[in-house]
Parts: sequence; C-alpha cells; structure tokens
Amino acid sequence: MNVEVDFGAGPRRLAGSTRVLDLRPGSDGLVSAEGPVDWSQLDALPQCLTVEWSGPERGIIAAVAARRGIRFLYWYDAIGDIDLRSTSLGTVRFEGAGLRSVRLPDSIETLLLRRPPAALQVDAPDMGHRLDLRLFQYGPDVVIPDGVRRTPKVWLWVGGEVSAAVLAGLTDLEDLTLTFGDPPGVLADLPELGRHRQLQKLRLDDAYGLDPERLPGLPSLRHLFLNGTRRTIAAALKARFTGSTVMVSVKGAKSQAWLAAHMDNPFRDWVEDSKAFGQAACSAYTRARRAIEAIAPEAPDRLDAAERALRGLVADLSSINDEHGLIDTIHREHAWVVFRRLAKRLQVPEPEADRWFDDGRRF
Repeated sequence: MNVEVDFGAGPRRLAGSTRVLDLRPGSDGLVSAEGPVDWSQLDALPQCLTVEWSGPERGIIAAVAARRGIRFLYWYDAIGDIDLRSTSLGTVRFEGAGLRSVRLPDSIETLLLRRPPAALQVDAPDMGHRLDLRLFQYGPDVVIPDGVRRTPKVWLWVGGEVSAAVLAGLTDLEDLTLTFGDPPGVLADLPELGRHRQLQKLRLDDAYGLDPERLPGLPSLRHLFLNGTRRTIAAALKARFTGSTVMVSVKGAKSQAWLAAHMDNPFRDWVEDSKAFGQAACSAYTRARRAIEAIAPEAPDRLDAAERALRGLVADLSSINDEHGLIDTIHREHAWVVFRRLAKRLQVPEPEADRWFDDGRRF
C-alpha cells in the first residue's frame, strides 16, 4: 500500500512498508536543499529502519530520537558536533571532512567512519567496550579516536600500507580486520601487534606484502584468516601454526605469475567468486582506466569525457551483475571506493561523482 508524504520538496508516493529511506537533500530528493523539513511525515512510514541523510543537522536527530524503530543512520557530508545520545540507534555511519565530534547512544553497536578527520572526537558508552568500530580511511594516516579505545572489534580499510602502531591505543582488542585497498598490502611495524594479547581473530584482506616471519606471538589468537595473499605467504603461515591452537584459513592465494598480471587491478580478487565474473570485472576496470588516461588535462570536454568513462564503468558492472548476480554488499562498497578514486583522479566533485554512480546502477 502506498502513502503520500511531503518532507518539504513536494508530495511523493512511497510504499508504506518502506524500510530504507533516502532523505539526503537535493534537487531530486524528498528533502529540499534549503528550508524546513516536515519530520512528521516519518509517521506515515512506521516500518522505516534506516535513514540516509547529508549535510547540516536540520532537525534529523530529534526526528530519529522520537521514532525508536529507526536503528540505522547513514550521514554523508556531516559537519560540526553531533550528539546522538537521545536516539536508539544501533548502527551509525558518518562521512564528512567538517565533522568535529560525535556522541553515541547507549544502544550503539556499530560505528562506521569513512575518511574521518584526524582530530575527530568520539564519545562512546564505556569507551566503546561493546562497539564494533569500522574505520575506512583508505590511506596510511589512520587515527583511532581516544573515546573508543576499549572497542573489542575493529575493521580498518586502508590503502597499500599501514603501521600496526596505529592500534597502540586500543586496550581490549579481540577481533581485527585489515583490508588493503591498494597493492602491495603491507602491515608495517608488525612487532607492535604483539601488545594486543587478547587478540583472538585476525583477518587480513589483500595483504600481499605481509612478512610472515615478523608476525609476533599472540597468545590468545585462535583464528587467522587470509583473504587474498601470495601462495608463499599462505604456505609459511600454515607451516608456522601447524599443530597449534590457531586455525589458519586461506582464500584467494595467488601465484607470482598471476599477481604480475593483475596486482594493480582493484577487482583482482573477484575472481575467487567466479573466474568469469572476476575477469569481466577486471576488464571493466581496465577499460575505464584506459578511457580516463586518454583524457587530456587541458581538454575542453574533460568533464563530459570523465562522465562517459565513469558511467561506462557503472554500466559495465551492472551488466556483469545482470549476468552473474554476484555483486553483494561488500563488492558494492568496493566498487564505490574504486569509482570514487577514479573520479578524484579526474577532479570530479564528490556530489557529482556520487550521482553518476547511483544513476541507473543495477547492483
């Protein structure tokens, strides 16, 4: 059953059973870029669980706090000081260079920070003792806010290298995932990892530059997962932990010859889901990269050419998903990161790039 709502940008009809609501202000959205927002319209959507928002606060915190069924808030281009203690949110995702501080509710379970400012302050209940922290910096300069130093579970998404020393402030770390978005996938200062004596699970994604011999002894470690690595690294770690209490699981171990051909392709590991699927995704990226490299910096139609190349990548990935049906949430996030990097290389404004990525996407 459909209902009519008007948050301020004109009446729209939505399914009354809507669970995910995109309220990011803009010319094509439910909320106008400026002016008041009629938050009472949320009452017409009682099954709404997730709200997407962007920019200044404009009353969204009070609106979410008044509706305890809303459990997920995804906030883009967040700015200033944000206090969510009055809400019942379980998962919060923030992105915004102008974000200064975040205060989290007692109900919080998961906090995802995408490219957070280095000076960001986070106030979490009990210093994040029950928090699942996901910090997607996509580069080496990772700063973990002091207010979450007791979090037991951390997922860092970095570039091609990061130092284990960035984890030094974490006192209760039990479960760590490190995802390298770029080659070579080096975890530097490995002995620093030894300070985390409660660490039970360690997952390394695309750690092709890992030095197995420098991995320190971790007395509580029980599970070591390698997703995307060299066959030589996998063999060395399996040999090291044979007969121990540590279970080593490996997916996507690659030969030297394969890496020589595909190391610089960000979709290289998609082949683990299906050879045809992964090869098609790698080819789509190669086409997009070549089209982008062919755009001259001084070309008068540079932006139009950039749009064609980037939209072409989305169209290719949509066709690949139509055929294989294998682009899941993780792949979608990965594709978005790759797309954003290509757009940044072309100096495309982020809002424009985001629109190109979402427009007509079928995955």
